[in-house]
Amino acid sequence: MPFAVNAMRRVYAHAAVQAFVEASGGIFIVGFLASRGLSYPAALASFAAILLSRFAMRGAVLPLARRQGLKAVVLAGIAVRAAGFLMLPFVTDVGPMLALFVIVTGFGSVLYWTGWHAFASALGDSATGGRQVSIQQATTAVVGIAAPVVGGFLLARAGALTGFAAIAWIQAMGALPLLRAPNPRVAEGVVLDRALTRFARRLYFAEGFGTGCAVVIWNLALFAALGERFEAFGGALALAGLAAAAGSLVIGRLIDGGHPLRSVALAYGAAALAIAVKAGVVAAGSPAALAIGATALGALVMPMTATAMLAPLYAMARHSNCTLRFNMVTEGGWDLGCSAACLAAAAALHAGAGFAVPILTGLVAVATIAALLRRWYRGGDQISEESTTGRLSRVPR
Repeated sequence: MPFAVNAMRRVYAHAAVQAFVEASGGIFIVGFLASRGLSYPAALASFAAILLSRFAMRGAVLPLARRQGLKAVVLAGIAVRAAGFLMLPFVTDVGPMLALFVIVTGFGSVLYWTGWHAFASALGDSATGGRQVSIQQATTAVVGIAAPVVGGFLLARAGALTGFAAIAWIQAMGALPLLRAPNPRVAEGVVLDRALTRFARRLYFAEGFGTGCAVVIWNLALFAALGERFEAFGGALALAGLAAAAGSLVIGRLIDGGHPLRSVALAYGAAALAIAVKAGVVAAGSPAALAIGATALGALVMPMTATAMLAPLYAMARHSNCTLRFNMVTEGGWDLGCSAACLAAAAALHAGAGFAVPILTGLVAVATIAALLRRWYRGGDQISEESTTGRLSRVPR
C-alpha cells in the first residue's frame, strides 16, 4: 500500500471516531448546560467563552509542535478534550467548575483543531483535495446517523456521569489510528504570506459566524422546541444525519472535476435556504415536526459547505510556508466569528427577543463566504502579496 494512501486511511479512521465524539457529546454541550439550570443566554455565553479561551491560548500550540511535531499536538488535544468531557457532569451552575471546564475545554480544543487542520493539510494533496475532504465529510455524516441517538440515550438513561465518561473514552480511542501515522514537522523561521492569511482569516470568521447562527444557536432552539429531552434531540439529529449522508460526496467531486464555482453556488445557495427555513420555523413557534425537517435540511447542507470551504483552505495551508502557523493565524477568525454570533444571540435572548433574528443573521455570513470563495476560485489557487507594491496578485496552480 502506498505510504500516502495508508496515511490518509488513518486520517479517515480517526475522522470517523472524532465525528462520533462530536455528534454524541460535543453537540450536546450547550443543551446540557441549559438543562443544568443555566439560562439560554448563559449557556450560549459559556460556549462563546470556550471559543474565546481557545483564541487566547492559541499561541501555546507552536512550541509543542516545534518540539514534538504536528501529530503530538493532535494527540495532546485528544487527551485534554477527554478530560473536559469528564469534568462536564460536575458543572451545576455558573461558578468555578464552569470556569474550569471552559478553560480546559478551550485548551483541548485549540490543541486538537489547530493541530488537526494543519496535520490533515500536510498529509493531503491539492489534486484530490476536494475528494479527500469530502470523504471526511461523508464519514462524519454517516457516523452522525447513529451517534446522536447513542449520546441522547446515554445522557437520558445512564446519566450525565456515565454518558460523558463513555464519550471521553471514545475520544481517547480516537488516538489509536494516529499512533502509527506520519508526524509532520514544523519548520523554523518561517514567514507567512500576510495577504493569504488575511484572506483565510476573513473566510474563517464568516464561517464561524455562520456556524454559530445555523448550528449552535439553532440546536439550542431545537433542544427547547423538543422539551429539553436529550433522547428526542438525539433522534432529531440522527434523522438529519440521513440527509447529510445522502449528499456529502457531491461537492468534492465538483471541485476535483473542475467545477468549483458550481460547488460554491450549490452549497451556499442551499445554506441560505436552510437558514431562512430555520428562522421561519422559529418565527412560527417551532412546531416539532417542522423543526426536525429544518434540521434535516441544514444537515444536508453542512457537508456540502464544509467541503466547499475546507478544500480551498487546505490548499491555502499547503501553499503557505507552514501549515501549522497558517492555521494558528487563520483559525482564530473562526473562534471570533462563532463567539460573536453566540454572544449577540445571548444578548438578544436576554433582552426578550427570540431565536429567529439571531439565526437569520447567518445569511450575511453565507453571502460573505460565497463571495470570498468565488474570488479564490476565479483567481487561482493562491492569493499572495507582492512585497514591493502590496497589491494582491493571483498565482495559478
